[in-house]
Amino acid sequence: MFSDALGFDVGVARLLRQDDDGEAVAYLEKFIARGSVMAMIELAEYLDDEGSRSASVALMERAEASIAAGDLESQLYLAGALRRGLGAGTAKERYFRAFDLKQRVAEAGHLATIREMIANYLHGLNGAPKDGERAIVWIRRAAALGDEEAKRILSEGGLS
Repeated sequence: MFSDALGFDVGVARLLRQDDDGEAVAYLEKFIARGSVMAMIELAEYLDDEGSRSASVALMERAEASIAAGDLESQLYLAGALRRGLGAGTAKERYFRAFDLKQRVAEAGHLATIREMIANYLHGLNGAPKDGERAIVWIRRAAALGDEEAKRILSEGGLS
């Protein structure tokens, strides 16, 4: 599953929730006090499941505001939460905020997310327009980070 630098483990939180909501909430609150964005998102999801939409949205806003610029994992976790329907705004607004987050993570050099951007632009997926030129930009970034498949694609396509 996912964990963060503060020691919060999403899997533990979800297991605790299966057995005892009180213990799970206490676990989440302990890590929220330490600044865990992932714990904030997990508690926001719990609150949303319990019908406390406004409390969930407020916690999602706090989580989003708490993400450090270089915390790529929390940004990706937030993007996933937005796609699952958490946070403020319409489904479409959340969908495009999630895409923007992922694009920023890719721009920061996260190779797995760069690969996702390549597919998004090649096929017009997840809010990206179908744009071969933009896909090539992402392929070049992947190659610059040492991705052998990207290097091969550039070489075979005469794009090196």
